Amino acid sequence: MSRSRLVTILVALIMLIGACASDPSDTGEKAPAAPVLRIGLSEESGALDPHAFTGNFLLLDAIYEPLVTYTEGGKPAPGLAESWTVAEDGRQVTFDLRDGVRFTDGTPLDSAVVKWNFDRWVGNKKFTFFRASQVISAVDTPDSDTVRLTLSEPYEPLLQEMSIVRPVRLLSPKSATGGEFTTPVGTGPWKLVSNSATGATLARNDDHWGTKPQLERLEFKVIPDSQARVDALANGEIDLIGGSYLSPITPLEAKSLSERGDVTLLTGASDVSIMLGFNPDGPAGDRAVREAVRQAIDTTSLVGALFQGYGEPARRVFPPNVPDSGTDLPPYFDQAGARATLDAAGYALEGDSRVKNGKKLSLKLLVPAKPAAGQLDPRTMAEAIAGSLKTVGITVEISPVDAAAYYDERAEGTYDLTFFEGLGAPYDPSSSIVSLFTSGARAPLWATPATEKAVDKALFARDPAARGAAYQELYDAVAADAGFVPLAYRPRMWAARAAVKGFTMPPTDVDLELTGVTVE
Repeated sequence: MSRSRLVTILVALIMLIGACASDPSDTGEKAPAAPVLRIGLSEESGALDPHAFTGNFLLLDAIYEPLVTYTEGGKPAPGLAESWTVAEDGRQVTFDLRDGVRFTDGTPLDSAVVKWNFDRWVGNKKFTFFRASQVISAVDTPDSDTVRLTLSEPYEPLLQEMSIVRPVRLLSPKSATGGEFTTPVGTGPWKLVSNSATGATLARNDDHWGTKPQLERLEFKVIPDSQARVDALANGEIDLIGGSYLSPITPLEAKSLSERGDVTLLTGASDVSIMLGFNPDGPAGDRAVREAVRQAIDTTSLVGALFQGYGEPARRVFPPNVPDSGTDLPPYFDQAGARATLDAAGYALEGDSRVKNGKKLSLKLLVPAKPAAGQLDPRTMAEAIAGSLKTVGITVEISPVDAAAYYDERAEGTYDLTFFEGLGAPYDPSSSIVSLFTSGARAPLWATPATEKAVDKALFARDPAARGAAYQELYDAVAADAGFVPLAYRPRMWAARAAVKGFTMPPTDVDLELTGVTVE
């Protein structure tokens, strides 16, 4: 055999052996887990400034961390603060910072950095919905590891509010030039690689102080259409969708996904109520009209028709699993009672409509023209409500407007009826009762002197019993005014390809907890 032929045979054998050795199917080994998780995003993530209102909650949560974290049931747990102590009079809270933490630009975490961050939002009027920003009167730094907050009065919700995403997460001071935000740099388990209108990429922070994710990268792909996101999940273009603020799943889509063998659908207890609210400056200023509206709507049938078995009729401002959500309100549905209420208040039935003093009773129902962030189409619910009110003689004009105009018109009060929701954990209940029931809010659900007084009592109660009683007083005051109609508890839903392992329902819809997640 010639030398050249021998070399050729040896090379071929080496290649064959190498090919066999590299094929895991021949050895019975599984292929290594993919280091990338591809996530659907309903819209671009925006400027990821933790002290503004533009960035996507979940990307902010991945990049930035708080002093205190929120756990299931609302219990605070250590974050960048290892521990804290509350003064006996409740007017000071002292945080002991975690040692050895650095921002991804190398800046060490110390008390001066925390104070710099707090000074960006404490006392700032644009954060009035967030009472902690108003009750903190001083931020002191006794030493590099200690931050002491002095409060104008005892404020029990402070620790829970220290866990929210905006504006309390900590930004590196090097990320602001002249006080203006420039670059997203935090201490979290992920750091930003790129961010554009089509998506964002995060890389694992290998210097993170805590348990490091097994994944190396997160790739977020913007797919504005909800059904298109579901299709992308089904055909393997992306691995994960869901969450109210990331890439929401509608009940109809959830039902379809639940029937697939290659997708895992996860559902969790609702933390948000969908409610119908009234403008007291129009026809709904008459309590009889509000009472008739809540009597006319069959919320059980409404939820059954629209939520495909994934929602529940609401009986509270906040769902039962939210702390201090109070007790169930009575079922109000009684269309015969609604007709009697209107008759007694002088709204005579003429044909299909109610008329009083020669004026037809007609209510404008303001809704966004398209679903907010992929949620259930509000026009569908609006049509169902209009149909219910028509049966008792109340005419409803559905007014769909684009998202920007919707929030402006709601703030300006150019509606008679519109939908409201809480913010979900960890904002509820303390932050949401400020935005829903105080006159200083941009568009409150129902604000009266009685609700304002009850809000203050609830926020500044010193013990659990007094706090619970104050919250119940608030809910009772709103219900006595027929100030809103509880409609549905919105379901929490996520869906992952079967190849995604270790993903569990996060404690809130603003959390992106992926530490134990892998992709096969």
